[in-house]
Amino acid sequence: MPTRWTLALTADRPDAEQPVTPAQLHGLAALLLEGTGADHHAQHKPYTVSPLLATPSPQSGRPGALLRLGWLPDTPRPDLTRLTGRTVRLGSQHFTVTTAHEEFTPYAALSQLPPASRAIIQFRSATYFSRNGRWHPLPDPVLLYGGLIRRWNLFAPETARLTDVEGKELLGAVALSAHEISSLPVDLGSGTRIGFTGTAAFRLLGRYEPHERVPQLFPALSLFAITAGAGAQTTHGLGSVEVDLE
Repeated sequence: MPTRWTLALTADRPDAEQPVTPAQLHGLAALLLEGTGADHHAQHKPYTVSPLLATPSPQSGRPGALLRLGWLPDTPRPDLTRLTGRTVRLGSQHFTVTTAHEEFTPYAALSQLPPASRAIIQFRSATYFSRNGRWHPLPDPVLLYGGLIRRWNLFAPETARLTDVEGKELLGAVALSAHEISSLPVDLGSGTRIGFTGTAAFRLLGRYEPHERVPQLFPALSLFAITAGAGAQTTHGLGSVEVDLE
């Protein structure tokens, strides 16, 4: 089921404030969430990771940070709460996990959310979509929700998956209604991509009867993005979002 962990970290050295790269984030996420028999080159990974978010220094005087990781399959998940007190490594930096908080919402519960007609999405880290072999640094509603539908159907139990008809109906109804974004380059080691950060509002077009599914699928997929991420390279800290429904 969609699960998100929030790890509070404390740097082991007072002067440890070096940038953390996407490759280092991916390496730690793979270490924590991929089993020994996992396909490390699989196109669709079952997890996501956020950038390292700086937090006010604790009383120890050492820098603090938050790291969020997501788990998508409807299968038994790792228990990252056991990391409390352990040391994790990001590049040449070492951090102690001071707390590890877990929150989850089953796919079935997401599917039963009250209807909503507007979602405000804050793109916290660089986000881009892949289209025709090129990066697309804009909050395109079809690319955003089309990607979320694919991830949902890949990892959700069969009884909760969207049908082709439901997916097409949703993509035909969702529209971008407002945005305030800025472009942002990100170095992935293998090359630079151009993404965007900022806020975008999406809404449903038209009116719906109480029995229709689109007004329920829209909030379900919007909140799913908090764990699943948005766009490409979500296992490298890209596409980290927060969502508010109206």
